[in-house]
Amino acid sequence: MLLIRNPKSYQAEKGSVGGYLYGIARNLARRSTQHHYLDVGLNNGFGAGEEQELALASDLDVLEELSRSELVDCLRKAVVSLPQQYREAVVLCDLQEMSYADAAEFLDCSPGTVASRLHRGRAILKTKLSCHKCVK
Repeated sequence: MLLIRNPKSYQAEKGSVGGYLYGIARNLARRSTQHHYLDVGLNNGFGAGEEQELALASDLDVLEELSRSELVDCLRKAVVSLPQQYREAVVLCDLQEMSYADAAEFLDCSPGTVASRLHRGRAILKTKLSCHKCVK
C-alpha cells in the first residue's frame, strides 16, 4: 500500500521492486516488534493436514515430541534474542534458505557482509543454545 500511495518513493537505480518491497516490510515489522515485543510461537513447519496425520499416528514417542517442542522453543527464543543485523541474516539465509546475494540485495549490503553477519549470528546462537543446554 505504501508503494501504491507514493509510487515516486521507489527508485529503480537503487534496486529491484522486490527488494524495495521487502525493505518496507522489514522496516514495518521492525517497528512493530520494537513497540510490541510479543512471544509468538513458531508453526513448527506443519500444515493442517500434516498435523492431523501426526495426531493419528499411534507410534509417536511422547517424550521425544516434548523434547523436540522444548528444543524448538529454546531455538525460537535464541533467534529472537539475537541482535537485529544477525537475526536478519540468520532468518533470511538459514530459515528462508535465501542465497547470500539475494539476502544482500534485500538488506542493502554486500554478500560478504551477509556471510559475516551469518557467521557471527550462528556463533552467538551456538553459544546461547549451549549455555541453556539445548544442544551439546
